[in-house]
Amino acid sequence: EESGIDYAALIKDIDFVAYEVPASSNGKRLDAVLVELLNKVNDDSESPISISRSQCGTLLSHDCVLIVSPENATEFRSALQAHKKETATEEENVPHSLIQQHSSPIQRKSHPIEASSILIYPSRHSLLSSSSSSPLLSNFLPPNEIIAQNIPLDVLFEDEHMIVINKQAGMVVHPAAGNWDGTVVNALMYYLMNDSPFGAGEFFTNDAKEEVEANDDADVNQDNAVTNSISTLRPGIVHRLDKGTTGVMVMAKTSSALATLSESFANREVKKQYLAVAIGNPGEDQWINKPIGRHPMHRQRMRVVPDPSAVQYPGGQARLTGARSSAMVKAGRPALSHFHTIHYDGKLSVVEVKIATGRTHQIRVHLQDHGTPVYGDDVYGMSDWNKALSARRGVIRPLLHAQRLEINHPVTGETMVFEAKVADDMMGVIKAIWPAGEKIEF
Repeated sequence: EESGIDYAALIKDIDFVAYEVPASSNGKRLDAVLVELLNKVNDDSESPISISRSQCGTLLSHDCVLIVSPENATEFRSALQAHKKETATEEENVPHSLIQQHSSPIQRKSHPIEASSILIYPSRHSLLSSSSSSPLLSNFLPPNEIIAQNIPLDVLFEDEHMIVINKQAGMVVHPAAGNWDGTVVNALMYYLMNDSPFGAGEFFTNDAKEEVEANDDADVNQDNAVTNSISTLRPGIVHRLDKGTTGVMVMAKTSSALATLSESFANREVKKQYLAVAIGNPGEDQWINKPIGRHPMHRQRMRVVPDPSAVQYPGGQARLTGARSSAMVKAGRPALSHFHTIHYDGKLSVVEVKIATGRTHQIRVHLQDHGTPVYGDDVYGMSDWNKALSARRGVIRPLLHAQRLEINHPVTGETMVFEAKVADDMMGVIKAIWPAGEKIEF
C-alpha cells in the first residue's frame, strides 16, 4: 500500500551515532542493546522515547541499524577521527560516507553483537525531530498498540467468525509507516468493541493485548524484523486493498477463521472480480500472464518483470540467455489477470477484471504494461489524464473497485458471494463514459 513517504529521502536526513560494544555486552541480542541505548536519558533536557523491541525491528527493516565488525573497527575509528580533524568538528554524528564504506546493515533483531564491534544507529534527535521532512519516529516506528477510532464502516456481512465490508477510498487497510491511524483496522477495532451485535472476536480483547505484550518482552518469534514489527497491527487481515481502491474486503474475527481464510486465498480458491475505468481500450477477453516484482529503482512501486532471455543491454552488447541473464534480472512472482471491456467511448473504458493471483498492485501494473492504465492512478497512470480527472470531478484516486468476492465460510464451508456498490465518484465517471450503463447495477 502507498504510504506517500520517500524512505530514501528520510534515511538521508538521519543523523547516525556510533556505540562501541563493551565486553559486558558480548553475545547480547541486538534489540535488547538497542532498546537500552535509545531509551536511556542522559540528562534532564532529554525526553524519553520508550521504544519497544518490536519497534526496533522496523528500524532494522529499513537498514537503519548497522554494524562495524571488530576486524574493521580500528580502521573505522581512524577514518572518523580524520573526518573530525578535517572538518574541525566534535559532533558525534557519523558521516554517511563512512557508514557506507565500513559497516553493513543488520537484519535480525536476535543478532548477537560482538565485543569491540561498533553499533551504528539513528540518534535520538533524528528519531524525535520534526524539523526535517517528517519525524523518523512517527514514520518508521509503529505504535505499541492499536487505537480504536470511531470511523464509519460499510458492513456487508458479519457473524462470530468473520466480517465483510465495502472499503471506502482513502483508507489504508492496517497501520503502517506514514499511516499509523485512520485505517480500516482502527475503525474495525472500535466497531467490534462497541457496536458489533456478534461480539468483538479474539483480536481486540484485553487478553489479546496482554499476550502481544508478553510476546514482545519474551523471545517469541523475535528473529523476523519486519513480521514482528507490524504483525500485531493487522489483526484479522486476510487480504488487502490499496488505499485508493474501494470494495469488498473480508476480515477474520478469530485465529481459526484467519488461518482458514488465509489458506483459501493462498490456494487461489477465492474468486475476485473488480471494476476499473481505464485509459484506452484493454480489449475483450484479454488474459495477462506476466510476473510482477518490485521496481529496482523505485522501491515503492511494482512492475512487470522483463523476460531475462530477452534483455537488451546498453552499449550494443549482445543479448544474454541462461543463468547469467537470469541473475541480472530478479525474477518476479507469477501474476494472472483477465480483462474484459464492457464499454469503450473512444477514450475511456469500463473494464471488468478478474484476477487469479493477488500480487501487490497487480491490476494497476498489468493495465499499465498493457498500455491502458487505470484512470486517476498517480503511480502507474498518465499525469495529464489524472490532472483532468481532478480538475473536472475532484477525483484524485485510481478508479478501481473490488466489486465481487466469492469465498467459502471458514467454519461452515458454505459458498458465500459478496458484492459492493461502486462509490459515487467512480459511478459518475462510468455514467459519463456509458450513459446507458445507468440502468445496470454495479
